[in-house]
Parts: sequence; structure tokens; C-alpha cells
Amino acid sequence: MKINYLPLFFLFLIYFLTFQNTSLKAQTDTSKVNPLLKLNVDDLYSQVKEDLLNVKVSLASKKLENLFDAPLSISAITHEDIKKAGATSIMEALRLIPGVLVMEQANGNFDIHIRGGSNVQKNSLFSVSASTTTLVMIDNRPIYNYYLGGTFWESIPVDLNDVERIELIRGTAASLYGPNAVSGVINIVTRKVTELGLHSFVNAQQGSNNTFINNISLGYKFNRKLSFIVSANHQSRDRTTLDYYNYAQNKYVPINQTIQPLALGANAYPNPQRAMLKQGTNFFLQYQPNEKTSIQFSTGWQNSSVQKAYSENFTTPLTTANSVTRYADLKVNASNFLGQVSFQNGLQEEGLGNLGQQWIFQSIDAIAEYELNFKNLSIKPGLNYRTVYYDDSPFVNVALKTGPFNGRRNINTFAGYVKGDYLLLDSKLRLGAALRLDAFNYPNRPYLSFQGTVNYKIDTQNQLRLVYGRAFRSANILFTYADRYLPNFNGAGADLELFGNKDLQLLRTDMIEIGWRGKISENWLLDAELFYADTRNYADFVYGNPYIRNGKQIQPYSTINYPLTTQQIGATISVNYVNENLQIKPFITYQQTTLQNSSPYNNTEGGTLVNPNAAQNNINSNLGKAENHKGDPAFFGGLFINYKHKQFNINLNPYFFSEYTFFSFQNTNYPDGRGVGNIAGKFLLNAKVSYSPVRSFSIFINVKNGLDMNTPEFYNTDLIGRRFLGGLNFEF
Repeated sequence: MKINYLPLFFLFLIYFLTFQNTSLKAQTDTSKVNPLLKLNVDDLYSQVKEDLLNVKVSLASKKLENLFDAPLSISAITHEDIKKAGATSIMEALRLIPGVLVMEQANGNFDIHIRGGSNVQKNSLFSVSASTTTLVMIDNRPIYNYYLGGTFWESIPVDLNDVERIELIRGTAASLYGPNAVSGVINIVTRKVTELGLHSFVNAQQGSNNTFINNISLGYKFNRKLSFIVSANHQSRDRTTLDYYNYAQNKYVPINQTIQPLALGANAYPNPQRAMLKQGTNFFLQYQPNEKTSIQFSTGWQNSSVQKAYSENFTTPLTTANSVTRYADLKVNASNFLGQVSFQNGLQEEGLGNLGQQWIFQSIDAIAEYELNFKNLSIKPGLNYRTVYYDDSPFVNVALKTGPFNGRRNINTFAGYVKGDYLLLDSKLRLGAALRLDAFNYPNRPYLSFQGTVNYKIDTQNQLRLVYGRAFRSANILFTYADRYLPNFNGAGADLELFGNKDLQLLRTDMIEIGWRGKISENWLLDAELFYADTRNYADFVYGNPYIRNGKQIQPYSTINYPLTTQQIGATISVNYVNENLQIKPFITYQQTTLQNSSPYNNTEGGTLVNPNAAQNNINSNLGKAENHKGDPAFFGGLFINYKHKQFNINLNPYFFSEYTFFSFQNTNYPDGRGVGNIAGKFLLNAKVSYSPVRSFSIFINVKNGLDMNTPEFYNTDLIGRRFLGGLNFEF
């Protein structure tokens, strides 16, 4: 295994700078002593226990509060949780949060869903089965991808060192954060320097499959008003499986034995053994002139190349995806006013070698809101404007329509919203409501999202909550603007023509939740929730009635709304136990989804070129019928066990999911069953042991999948077996 010496150089440099700055910090900060240092042992344990049992969150109410008091189904993990567990990325860290389904496709690349919802449109493209209903944000800055919806996780510029905590809402939240917060919201809150002087944060580890993960940050707090952090991150990972699954041969074979990559070109898989190469830099500036005013500015860049199951090439699930993105974000808090403007642009190439899978993009998001307080009532009105454009014209022949949308295309949203909270019965009863009206350029009609919450504190140890909400997913570029022409698509002389639809009904979810949080005893906190969600207005490309134009037979492939609806019921239970040196957090989710009007066919009654029996076998052939959805595990969850003994810290964080079945697009090409993947259940035993000779330095050993369950976690992607890593942490 190669050794990466560059991080070691930075480690010694940072240590030297920090050591030289120790006396300066002591001189400038003698008037302020960390309150924890003033506590005796019992008080210190009580403070640490309270912090572990009740993390501060801001996502549920848009203001900082104890998690125990939050009105929604919300969870959070801190930087310390992530470090103790040995998570190697933000994506993997989500396995520490209840209600999140996280499947690894290749070393470090994951498919992520809140409460499931994968593959409900059977026999669809990978990109349609990916999670498109979760809104991911960094410091409340949306990073939603509007090409076809969802999040390109590899394109996130921040990494482990930058994270202060990750907050997650399970369930509809579009009335709070806008369209696409349908199944939930994930907000990555970045770190800030809290003490005067120079600070350094370093995480460096390497291990199996040539995995190198390096995070380096330097921060400086000049005074109580001004501070900054600059960070850099790098990840390089090889695949755990060198072969690729080939649909035609129905087995894993070396890359040189596949057929389609040669047709795609030699650059389709420039590094077949590599799963991920990613690097990013970030700069965070915080200025707080007084207690009521703060200004935060951040900017950064990332460059990544990964292999994942997203873009179809009709030969193998994994394809190469490249991206370069830049961003800038400015947030101003002044008394009760909040204003935020963010900008992002870049280049993305999903499915290297596939013509028409490359585009440049740009997005701008601006919000302004003001909180009005009247004794027990708070009202927060706001305005939000979003505009994005995607442009594939520099990479395709627009005249011949070789691209997916052939030009610069926009998705615009203007919204007004209001959120209110009202306290009654000596603050035991809390009523909340939120309304948001979104106006889109396409579809050209308004959409109303809403949410109502009722929270009742039975006593100081028990709280009940009831939530009802409606949320919409916005339109995307491909479904709205598709405009492509493919000659001789079926080898029989007919041409394929793709059409978008500017008047689609937007996907909608109506959800109801009942929850309870209880402090069972001084050391125990339990959170349980029951949920039901009804989702409809799914959309996809469908083969329609062929026609003749200029003597040529044309097969149309158009975006339409499916008759499919889904009803999901489930429950999530999590427990948090803390004593002096031990913390235990088990959590489990059960879900069952019913599909109504689900059909395995992607053609209308007239799509005879692709289905000779189209009159009988089409998207409407199962109207009125219901079936259980097999595309998500019925059970998934994990366990966080942390034990500290003197200078050693031992952490176990297993993650598990039950079996499920994936119906891929290839099921329409290979009806013999090779397009259906039966993924076995899996129990991933992860562990980390660290040793800290001094408080600010530790070395560790990290084990992933210790039981070596060497099986794929996603449809015909890499076999994910046992892996070992070793590394060190500096925090001065």
C-alpha cells in the first residue's frame, strides 16, 4: 500500500504554527476561561451527558433550540459523533442517523434515501430511481441538482473537517424550505472558530483499496467579532471489485470483455479501478459586530470523478461521472431579519462517453425573512427566489438534436411563505403552521405547500407531537425540456424522438406523523414516530403512438404523468443512553409501501414498436390493482456504541438492512430476469479504536464491514467487503 506523505508534511507544519501560537493565545484569552474547566467532576459529567442527550438544532423551527423541544421528526449528529464512529465521508456519516437508507455502490459512493422510496417506478432508469425528493443544504444553502432532481453527493465541496453537525428532518418540509423537501431535509452546518488565536484541524487516514482521505483546516479568531477558517480535503479510493457486471453476459467480467464501452469510446472508463477521486477547498468568514448582528460568507471549489449507478449505458450499471463546481454564499442576521444569497455554477458530465450527458449549469438562490414576536406568538414571513439554468449546447450538435435538451434551459421559482408558532397553557402546548406558495415558470401554475404541527408537553420528561404536511417536488430540466433525436434506435429503421413536457403535474406527498419523545430516566432518551405518506404525480418517459414524418417512421418518447400512486406506512424508533463513559444509541426503521396502479410497462396503448401487445400491456394495464413494493428494505437501522476508558476510545457502529428487489430499466430488454436484482440483507459491523496520548492528538484503527459480508448493496454494483484503515487526528 502506497503512503501519502503530503498530509504528514502539513501535520508538522500546522503543529509548529500552533505550538508557536500557544503563548499568544494564553495572553490574549486569559480573561476568558472555558466554563467546563470550572466544573468539578460530577458537574462536568452532567454537562457532557446533557450535551449528548440533547443536541441543539435549528432546522425544525429555523431557530436554535433543544432537540427535545423540536416540533418535527428530527435527528442530528455532531462532529464528535462522526469522529468517534470513524465515518470516512459525509455520505457514510448519514448511516449514524435514524431513518436514512444508505447503500454503497462503489467504494465511498452511496445511494441515499430518507425512509426509502427507491425504485417505486419499476423498470425505470437509475437516475429516476435515485433520491429526488430530499433537499440537501449546506448552512441553509440548497445544493439540489435540477438536471433530473436529487443530489450529486460527490460534488459537495465540504468534507468531514468542515462539519459542526448534520441535522435531518424526516418527512415533508417544503413549506419551510421550498420545493424538493418532500421526503425530508438534510442540512450540513459548518464549523466555526470559538476561541481566540490560531487553530488547526487535521484528519488523515488511509487503508484498503488504496483509500486515502485527508482533511486539513486552519482557523483564526482575531477577536470576539472576526474569525475565519480555510480548509482543504482530498479523497482517493479504488473499487472493491475490479470487474463490471455485464447485462448481456449476465455476469461480472473484466472491462475489456464488455462491448458497450468500446462503442462509447476509450474515455468511458479512463480509470476502471478507481471508485473516487475528489478534492475541494473552502473559505469561511464570520463577522459579528454585536450580539444581534452577524455576517457569514463562504466560498469554495470542488473537482471530482467517481463511478456510480446513475447514467444508463445499457451494458453495465456503473458509469464514470465528472464534476467541477464553485460556490459563494452570503448570510446576514440582523436582529429579527435574515437575508441569504447563494451562487453556484460548474460543469457536470454524468456518464462519461455518452453523447449528450455533459452540461454547464448555474443557480442563484435568495431569501429574505423577518420574525415578528407578540408575547406567545411569533410570525415569520419571507420571500424566496430561485433560478437555475443548464446548457448542453457547447457539447452537442444542436441542429441535429444530439443532446438531451439542446440549449440553455431555465427553472425559475418565486415564492412567498409564512411560518407561525403559538404557545399556550404555560408553554405546554405549541401550535405551529407554515404556508408557502410557489410560482414556477413551468408548469405555469401556483403550488401551495403547507404544514401544521401540534406539540404537547405532558411534563418536563415527555412530549407528544402531531404533524401534517403537503410538499411538492419542483420540475426538472430533462422532464421539462427534453428534445432529442436518435436515428435507427431499434435497428429496424425507426427513429426515436424525445419530448419534454412543460405542463406536468408536480410530484406531491401528503404526510401525517405521530411522535413521542421521552426522557425515560436521567440517562435515557427515547424518540418514536409513526408516519404515513401518500405520493402521486410520478412522471417518466413513455413510448407513445408511432407516426410517419417525411416518409420516416418515428417512435415518440415523451414525458407524462404516470397513474402510479404510493402509500407508505412505517415507524422509526431511536434510543439514546449515556452514563459516565458509555453511550449507546440503537435505532431502527420499519416501512411498508403499497403501489397502486403500478405497471412494469413504459408504453401507452399505441406504443407498438416497443411492445407488440401494447393494447393490453401498457402503463394503464394495472389500474385499480395494488401490490407491495419490494424495492426498499422493510427494515433498516443501526447502533452507535461508544466506550471511553482513560486514553482509549472504542466505538462500534453497525448498520443493517433487510433484503430487497431492484427492478432496473434492463428488465424491459431482458425479460428473462437478468434485469431484476435480488439484494440480500446485510449487517455491516463497523468499528473504530483510537488512542489519545494527549487530548488534542489521537491515532486510530478503523474497520468497515468487519464480518466481511462480501456482497453488493445496490443492483449489480461492486461487492463491498471488509476494509481496514488507519490514521490520526490533530486538533490544536
